Formats: sequence, structure tokens, C-alpha cells
Amino acid sequence: MTKKFKLIGFDLDGTLVNSLPDLALSLNSAFAEVGLPQAPEELVLTWIGNGADVLFAKGLEWTGRANEFSEEELKQIKRRFGHFYGENICNISKLYPNVKTTLETLKAQGYILAVVTNKPTKHVQPVLKAFEIDHLFSEALGGQSLPEIKPHPAPLYYLCGKFGLYPQELLFVGDSKNDILAAQNAGCQSVGLTYGYNYNIPIGDSNPDYVCDDFAEILEIVANNASQIS
Repeated sequence: MTKKFKLIGFDLDGTLVNSLPDLALSLNSAFAEVGLPQAPEELVLTWIGNGADVLFAKGLEWTGRANEFSEEELKQIKRRFGHFYGENICNISKLYPNVKTTLETLKAQGYILAVVTNKPTKHVQPVLKAFEIDHLFSEALGGQSLPEIKPHPAPLYYLCGKFGLYPQELLFVGDSKNDILAAQNAGCQSVGLTYGYNYNIPIGDSNPDYVCDDFAEILEIVANNASQIS
């Protein structure tokens, strides 16, 4: 008999927020300053999921011109990407459909809500505040919050420890294989969302426990599990 979930964790980019336009804008703004080519959004999408450092590295590799710059110049380009990233956190980004209402309903039903993202930690709260959903989360972990990031299970173990829960009492929701792997590695059940950023690979290939096209379907999942409590 599946236990009722007590905590629901969520990835951020590609799960709660469509941040692709702002990420592409930030990367291309840094590239434009030094004459590097502009990466199309559909390509930037395939670089998202392992943090800003990896996104920048993949973008730079794509240009094929990294050898034109000294190590210090490359560091400066990366710093400029970070600058633009901070400026463009929510310029064009939007919440995905049904995110806010679903989170509010889950919170009202007594579930503990948390964010676990590989996004730079300093940008996590500003994003949540910009969309007026920060008050719904009891914890928000970013890429520098702990020594390890997804797909390592450490962030989910941390949540279990902080709130005194067993892994089977935590449901994790994400859009990429790193999210599903983190849940599997921690012994948690997972929801894979079919939209978002998963390197153009169907999320079902990562074998989440549930696959959803609509964020609101999470309400059905938790309701069905709650109804199984004897």
C-alpha cells in the first residue's frame, strides 16, 4: 500500500517556469559583446538542466571559437553571462499553465512544498518572488545550496532529514532525466512532465512513476495515493 506523500518537491526551470527565452537572451547577450554567434532557443533548450556553468560551457563549445580567447577573456565572458542572467531572470519567463493554482491547492491540502533546482542558488528566490509563489515553499535549494546537485540524491535526502520523512513520503516532480534519476537514487517516487527541457528526449524514457502532460494532474496523483491509506 503506497503511503500518502507528505512532501512534494519540484524542479524549477522547465517544470514551474518556462525560463528558456531569458536563458537564451542572457547567453546571446554575452556572446554578442565579443562577436560570437547567436544560439537559437531550440538549441539552448538542449543545454539546460545541469546548471548555468554547463549551459555556458556547451554554448561556448557550440560556437567553435573558444580558442580565440585567453583563459581570462573566457572567464570575463562567463561573468558577463552571469550578469545578464541576473538581469533577465524574469524578463520573458512565464509560469507554465496551472502551476500557481495547483501549488496553492497542494499547500492548502497540507502538503509540504519544496524547490530543488540546479539553477544558481542566488537566482532561485528572486524567481519565486517574481511570480509570487515564494510563500508556498518551505525550502528552496539551488545549485550551490549543497555539495551535490541532481541527479545526485543528496538534495532529496536533505529534505527528508529536515522534515523528518522517509523517502517514500516524498514525491518529486520534474521535466528532465536528472530529476527522475535524483528521485530514483533517493528512493522517492517521481512525476515526469512531458513539457520542459529534457534534451529532446521523451521523459517517459527515464521511467518516472507517473507521466503528466498538465501540471494540474499532480492533484490527481496525490489524491489517488491519499485514498489508498487504510
